[in-house]
Amino acid sequence: MITPPTTSVKSWQLWSIVAGLALIFTLIATQQWFMLLLAPVVAGFLLLLFLHTEKTLLFSGALVPLSINYDDLPGGFGLTIPTEPIYILLFVALIFWWLRNPVINKKILFHPLSLIMATYLGWYWLSIPFSTMPMVSFKFVLARTWYIVIFYFAVLHIFRDFYKIHWFYKVFTFTTLGLVIYTLIKHSADGFLRSSSYSVSWPFFPDHGQYAAAIAFAVPILLIYALAGRHFKIPITVTPLLLLLLSILLFGIVVSYTRATWLSLLAAAAVYFLIRFKIKFSIVLIALSAVLAYGIYNQDTILYSLEANKQGSADDIEGHVKSVSNITTDPSNLERINRWKCAARMVQEKPLFGFGPGTYVFQYGAFQKSDELTLISTFSGDLGDAHSEYFSAMSEAGYLGLILFVSIVLGTLGYALKVIYQHPIGKIRFTAMIAILGLSTYYFHAFLNNYSQYDKIAVPLWIFTAIIAALDIYGKDALASPTFASDATGTTKK
Repeated sequence: MITPPTTSVKSWQLWSIVAGLALIFTLIATQQWFMLLLAPVVAGFLLLLFLHTEKTLLFSGALVPLSINYDDLPGGFGLTIPTEPIYILLFVALIFWWLRNPVINKKILFHPLSLIMATYLGWYWLSIPFSTMPMVSFKFVLARTWYIVIFYFAVLHIFRDFYKIHWFYKVFTFTTLGLVIYTLIKHSADGFLRSSSYSVSWPFFPDHGQYAAAIAFAVPILLIYALAGRHFKIPITVTPLLLLLLSILLFGIVVSYTRATWLSLLAAAAVYFLIRFKIKFSIVLIALSAVLAYGIYNQDTILYSLEANKQGSADDIEGHVKSVSNITTDPSNLERINRWKCAARMVQEKPLFGFGPGTYVFQYGAFQKSDELTLISTFSGDLGDAHSEYFSAMSEAGYLGLILFVSIVLGTLGYALKVIYQHPIGKIRFTAMIAILGLSTYYFHAFLNNYSQYDKIAVPLWIFTAIIAALDIYGKDALASPTFASDATGTTKK
């Protein structure tokens, strides 16, 4: 039998905490060791992780829009506070927990999406010894591993409880709205000018492209809650508020002047109508293959048509939209094409393993051609990456790296359509729809930019993927639960 602590023990514990805090604040004041401010945060987080493991993990993911960037740390390192240190702690804790309890959930591990994800990670680890910069690749793959382990595999286990999916949706939307409202207030001081949109989201986001791409994940959450709230027992009187909040997100995207995100929302709308008309996944694959084949066969004609557009980037929305297809004079578009061509030349030289994960930015300069350089071209790799998730995977991990990433995209889309078309429970169908619409915004955006190495995008990307897999794995269990099961109209089954 364990006896309760005596008063003296309690007093000793209290004075130890006071002494520890006093020491921390003394060192901060005298030695300017400001990083010690993180000590109470870390201690509090570990306590929460111990007491409320699952919600703490989900909350750390939902907190990502509000993490702050620090780029001037010693050694040239960058860090996002407080999320990245938390994710590292989570990853280490999960590894130790698994070593103590090496139990494998076969439903999770052997689901086709999980197998693709594991193969994708395995290929990246295998490519490290063949990398042109092994240490860079090791750091890159390690970071990608902890994001996928935490926010796909661990979260997939948590999402056996359906209601925790919506707990995450709501908290993630709340933090995203807070970010957007704060940024809009700052941006309004400049009259929402395009010139100030590039840096107005700092210190939360390094650039407007990543900022808009992150906001887009939250748009389908509010949209589906507003349009299909009855499935989630949301009163119809709340719908006007949801539409108002949705308009705030959309306005934030519009005045971010990020053309890729504008287009990605149109792509998500196309996916929505595809779902509404219940187009089979096989037909989607055939259509995508036909479009790709047509584009390759008629590339000269398409390029000739695009070259006729001379509209450059502009402060007015109409002009900025028209500049999307300008590949003749718009520096941003020309530079993007320059980076893609470099990636294509790189994979031709190293088709199997590529140049190594995370190395494109250091290696592409040698593959530029003088007649393709633009006003914003650089050989130092300080103005963006490959500007495409697909070209980045191809140049850094070879053709198989590209195939595996595309397999994740198509596999997730396929299982999302399976759940949406076949599951009889309305709230599950619409939960899957939220996830795939959010993912669709980034799948399209990924043609024009690559942000999956950053926590702001990696976290929602892999969590939304886990939601699709969880609904496929655990969806049948909901049918057997009388307290959960509902029909297609959202009414409770008797």
